[in-house]
Amino acid sequence: MVRMAKAKAKPMNKSTAKPTAMPPRKPVKAKAAKAKVALEAKAKVRAKAKLGQRSKTKVTAKAKPSKPAAKTAAKTAAKSKSKLQAPTAKSATKAQPARKPAKPAKPKSRAAADAPDAPHKAITGGGEVVRILDADDPIAALRAFLHKIPAGATPQQGEIALGAAQLLLLPIAREHRGGPEVKQLLDLVLGRWSSFPERTGFHAQEFLRNAFAAIGDDRERIARLTALVPLDASPELRFNVACALAVAGDRDAMMRATDAALSSGVSAAQFRRDEDFAPYLDDPQFQALLDRSAAPAIPVDIARYFGSVRASLDSAVRTLREFGEVAKLEPPATLDAVLAAERARKIQLPNDFRALLTICDGMTLWDHVFFGTVDYRNDTDLAKSARAYLESSVSLGATGLDECVPLANWGQPNDWLLYDPHGRFRGGTPGYLLMLNADECPLDGLSHALDRFERIARDVLGTN
Repeated sequence: MVRMAKAKAKPMNKSTAKPTAMPPRKPVKAKAAKAKVALEAKAKVRAKAKLGQRSKTKVTAKAKPSKPAAKTAAKTAAKSKSKLQAPTAKSATKAQPARKPAKPAKPKSRAAADAPDAPHKAITGGGEVVRILDADDPIAALRAFLHKIPAGATPQQGEIALGAAQLLLLPIAREHRGGPEVKQLLDLVLGRWSSFPERTGFHAQEFLRNAFAAIGDDRERIARLTALVPLDASPELRFNVACALAVAGDRDAMMRATDAALSSGVSAAQFRRDEDFAPYLDDPQFQALLDRSAAPAIPVDIARYFGSVRASLDSAVRTLREFGEVAKLEPPATLDAVLAAERARKIQLPNDFRALLTICDGMTLWDHVFFGTVDYRNDTDLAKSARAYLESSVSLGATGLDECVPLANWGQPNDWLLYDPHGRFRGGTPGYLLMLNADECPLDGLSHALDRFERIARDVLGTN
């Protein structure tokens, strides 16, 4: 019996299912990340060579959660505009990502619901951007370009100026966050800010986000930049505002900016793991602010879910065994053991998954591996792979995804069944989320997930 690549199968309707014709999903995030890293590396080399700078100090700048970076049309096709990328969304040192890495809405990053997923936007006039970056003195080349622009720049000229500036900011800031080149570049662009026709859109916000990441503790320029932040600022931009204020030591303004970032969807976890906020982690008011964004408690009530979960599980296991496939169920856990694992991991599981763990404490269905209490208490291979997935997704822009609780690997490294405690990817309603690479599929519950799995397995195995 020939076995299909079941892990790549997409959900199908029984009536029209054609397992043998199922196309693989598009690695949207991987492409965006690869392009953005390549362009960022190229910009770094140019900036170092042309500005004659050599790194003498390690910068602690961070990258914030960002959305898939905008592509810069250079020489051939399109190269993604560099976005800060780093597991902790923040300044220039750790480049990261946007909210939902998958479908531009985040995330990232480091956050949730607003301009979270900005679609890839190409910079018109990318060839001019490349010319500026390739110049012996990129900042002088940008100054010359701006000098030619009349009082009112065209949308294309504005995109070129902002695109070139933000790509120059990242490598320079990594070598010397808040250094003279950063200030020179910011003053150059801010001096012509009023001449740009689009000062609140994607390219303007990307420039501001990178500027806050690069500025260091320069309160004067932070104030100038803050005045330009639009009301509809992305979560990534709001997070970087808070980071800059934290570095500058302006506690009160940082608290207000943190509150705004949390409200826009940035997760408390991003603040806790970012070194810019390390001096404030013992501040009771700062901790209270972060704690207020925690997901609501899930009262323990597994009895009403036990029957439906058991029925769906039994049906899925029967289907697999009918076709000679793997269905391995671990011994059950007690409810007390489940709740102890939650406390150890500082998470909350939905009641139907709690019920599942009292039926079988972890399991493998075909190549789909479900968490058990041991995976929540210990750093198992499954737990490590889930953490790596969530961290990489956030760095690619899936803002808020790091607060999701992993429940099962759905057969591939980038396919996971998660619990979304805030409903950031479900329109505000907490619940199950099936992430199939770049695709998000909200589910009604664990029974829905198991029924979906069984349907696809039957379609694929039955055809073979």
